[in-house]
Amino acid sequence: MTGPDITLEQLRELLATGSGVRIDTRAVTAATTFDDLGLDSLALLGVIATIERARGVLLPSEAQETRSVLGFLSLVNDTLRKAA
Repeated sequence: MTGPDITLEQLRELLATGSGVRIDTRAVTAATTFDDLGLDSLALLGVIATIERARGVLLPSEAQETRSVLGFLSLVNDTLRKAA
């Protein structure tokens, strides 16, 4: 991952590799919800941990409760910008 923000494409890959759930990355859009993908908060924890390790920043607890791809991406990128 490079640059301050995580792109939708990067998030697609993170969801596919870090969630423990088989995901068709082509189906992930900004309008997609984690329920649409079959991801619960536990599956999202793997993605959160990957981002935290890669970026050296702790994400707020709300990240685990976010239910949409757009909301999650916005929260993550806001946090990364503040930490930069």
